[in-house]
This record gives sequence, structure tokens and C-alpha cells, in this order.
Amino acid sequence: MRHKTALVAEMRRALRIGLPLMAAQVLAIANGVVDTLVAGRITPEALGAVAIGAGMLFFIVVAGTGLMASLSPTMAALRGQGRRREVGVVFRQGLWMALLFGSLGLLLMALFDQHPTIGVDAWDLDANLLPSVHAYLGIAKWSLPPAILLLAARNVCEATARTQQVMLVQIIGVVINACVDVTLGLGVGLAPLGIEPLGIAGIAWATVAVQTLTCAVIFLLLTRPTFRRFDLYAPLERPDSRRLKQLMTMSAPISLMLVAEAGLFMATAVQMAQFGVVEVGAHNIAITLTAAFYMLPLGLSFGLTARAGSAYGRGWWPGVRLRVIAGVLLALPLAMTTALILVLFRESIAGLFTDDIAVRSFAIKLLLLAAVFQISDAMQAVFIGLLRGIQDTRVPMVINLLSYWGIGFGVGWFAAHVAGFGPAGLWGGLIAGLTVSALLQGIRLKFLLSERSINGRNRSV
Repeated sequence: MRHKTALVAEMRRALRIGLPLMAAQVLAIANGVVDTLVAGRITPEALGAVAIGAGMLFFIVVAGTGLMASLSPTMAALRGQGRRREVGVVFRQGLWMALLFGSLGLLLMALFDQHPTIGVDAWDLDANLLPSVHAYLGIAKWSLPPAILLLAARNVCEATARTQQVMLVQIIGVVINACVDVTLGLGVGLAPLGIEPLGIAGIAWATVAVQTLTCAVIFLLLTRPTFRRFDLYAPLERPDSRRLKQLMTMSAPISLMLVAEAGLFMATAVQMAQFGVVEVGAHNIAITLTAAFYMLPLGLSFGLTARAGSAYGRGWWPGVRLRVIAGVLLALPLAMTTALILVLFRESIAGLFTDDIAVRSFAIKLLLLAAVFQISDAMQAVFIGLLRGIQDTRVPMVINLLSYWGIGFGVGWFAAHVAGFGPAGLWGGLIAGLTVSALLQGIRLKFLLSERSINGRNRSV
């Protein structure tokens, strides 16, 4: 009975931290949903271009998320040890990391937009898509520096269990994005002023506005009294090579893991664009909904990272095991619910995004495939978050590279281009890659818990 009570209490704590993060993740992806809805009302080409352009932005932000992800478990462990002022030191070193990564992301996006060899012009896309893709990338790339800086501040909120701040910022972002999208993208309210709608360029400007303003808001929130004990805004130190090396040693594998997954989805979108405008438009609808549902277990995983990191910092392995069980029990019913929604409401969902009959019909088929991998997608997110909390990142990185590119991309490419299954084959690759990842990450976590909990020793992972 005592163990059951402890488990229920832990699930409540995980939800208290995780629910605002889950809401924040859904709200973040809601911007992409709104962008897709607006693009679908412009032209099929705009819808496909958002799939490509926003997917590229997402790819770089995901890489930055991984590179900044060492901040949360490091700060959580320091907090668990009572070393509160060092949390601020780690945060300020994280700002240097964010400035570097944001600048590199901006440069990379500029290369994708303009470079004749590695840019989108060399990707064998449908020629009708290219003007819209360039119109989007030329503006949206400027959203990257503030987007990465925001991640540094967000990691503070996660590590210190003050996650309501993250949710508040995302609510503000959704409102800004919707207003700018509808105004500049569709031209609502501009006609009396004699101004033509900007189309896909308006969607790109909405992305820049959201990232810039939400970044400013979250840094303002970090000045609140609840954060003062962490001394976040002490004078900015010079880059500390020793500490930055420690952070990067942990975060580089995390980034590669996330890049491997995002890269697989990006490669799938590019291959869809090679099949045609209808296919890539339908894929954009299905992947947008899938990504929206994925934000729920991903937000939960961020909360579990902080919970596991706090127990790990104290050397309390029974507590880590308790957090693992709680995470699994929370994630499974969540994933089954999202799968059921996709199956039951796929026709209504597709109809919300486009009036084009061909695009809508194809999206309905893809949404059914999306329901298949909801459980594996949720479980691999939770397992990786827990492993990150106990600072195990290298083996999970290898697992993801193997699962996503060895299995996911390989199976998808063969099924689509050799076996003749076309777009459905690409989605078969996604299902295979995510399923293998979930199984192997779960085995890795079970192995570490069995090894570490035999005598409760806190050895380095």
C-alpha cells in the first residue's frame, strides 16, 4: 500500500510539472497548425511550401533544443544538491551557447535558401513549390536567434519546476501568430487600407514576430521574485571553457538524437514533394496533426527529465525507478487516446485544413497510418527524457541513429521507391523507425535501473 501511495503521489507531481509543459508544447505546435490552416486557404503550393520551409525551421530549432538540453538536467541536479546559485551560473553560460547556435542556425537557413548546390533549388522539388518556399525562407530565417535564446530561459523554468511560465509564454505566442497570420497572410482587415495580403510571406513574418516577442516575455518573467534565489541575472561571466565543455559533452548526443528524428521527418517531406503537390500537401496535414499529438508526451518527458534529474543529483536510485514507472503509466493512456482520436475523426480533421478534394482524401489515408505509431512515438519520447534526466545520452544517441536512419529511412525509401508503395511506404518507414527506437530505449533504461539499483550506488552513467 505504501508503494502504491508513493507511486500515485509521484504521478501527481509529474503531472503538476508536466501539464504546463504539455500545454506549452501543444501551443507551440499550434502555431504550425494555424500556419497550415492559413496556407491551405491561400494555394496548394503555399500549403506544400509551408511543409518544406517550416519543416526546415523546425529541424534547426530541434537541433538547438538538443544542444541546449543539457542545461535542464544539470540545473536540476544542482537544485537537488541545494547549490542554487550555481543554477544561475549554468544559465548564463547557456546564453553564450544560445547566441552561438542561433547565429549558426541563421547562417545555415540562409544557405538552404540561396546556395545553388545544397539549397532547395537542388532538391528536385516540384517547380511550382520553389517560389513559395523561397518567399517563406527569406523572412522566416530571422526567427532563429530569438528562438534559441528562448530555449535557454525555458530550461531554467523546467529545471526549477516553474513550468507555468513556459505555458504563459506559449499562450501569448499563439495569439500573436494567429493575429499576424490572418492579417498579413489572408489580408483580413487590410482591404480598407488598400493593402494586398502577403500570402505565404505573411506567414513567415508571423513566425518572426512570435519568436521575437515570446523571447522577450520569458526573459522578463525570469526577473520575478520566484527566480531570485537562483541569481540568474548576476553579471554575465566570460565563456567558461570547462563548464561549456561539460554541457556540450552531454548535449551533443541529445542534439544528434533529436536531429536524427527531425531529419527523418524532413527527408520524408522532401520525398513527398517529389511525388507531387497533392502528396506533400496531404503529408503536411497529417504530419502537423501527428506533431501536435507528439507534443503531449514530449512535454511530459521534459517534466520527467527534471524529476529524474533531481533524484539522480541526490543519488536516490529508488526515486529514479519510481519516476520511470510513473512516466510509463502516464504516457500509455495518453498515446492510446491520441491514436483513437486520429482513427475516429480523421475525415473531419482533414476537412478542416483544405477544401481540395484530392488533398483531403489522401490526408485521410495518412492520418490512419499516423494512428499506428502513437504508442511507440510517445514511449520513446518518455524513455529518452528519463535517460536524459540520469545524464545518459550517448547510447540513446546511437539507438536513435540506428532506428531512424538505419531502419526508418531505409525501410521507407525501399518501400516507396523500390517496392512501389509510394507515399504509404514512406510512412511505413516512420512506423518502423519509431517502434524500434521505443523498444531499444526501453531496454536501455531497464538495464541501467537494474544495474544501479542493486546496491543503490550512484556511479557516473
